[in-house]
Amino acid sequence: MSKTLFEKVWDSHIVDSVESGQEILYIDRHFIHEVTSPQAFDGIRRRGTGLFRKNRIVATADHNVPTKDQHLPIKDLLSKLQVDTLIQNCDDFDIELYG
Repeated sequence: MSKTLFEKVWDSHIVDSVESGQEILYIDRHFIHEVTSPQAFDGIRRRGTGLFRKNRIVATADHNVPTKDQHLPIKDLLSKLQVDTLIQNCDDFDIELYG
């Protein structure tokens, strides 16, 4: 039986499987954004682990940027804080930020 594209991609990224049948995947590209990445960066800082293959991480602010009047500052304070935090985290961890 032929496989779906999803199944082919999944199967090509399996590293191992555990006794329960769950599979461990290798994530070769990691996309991050301004909304949930602050929690991840805080965890990395607390553990002091640093990043593995940070050149495989792509960061972009895509939730809080306006679709029109992009030349103007972000009006919503929480949105601005999230974008500014992403910029700072990318600078701190030397991650390329697009946008």
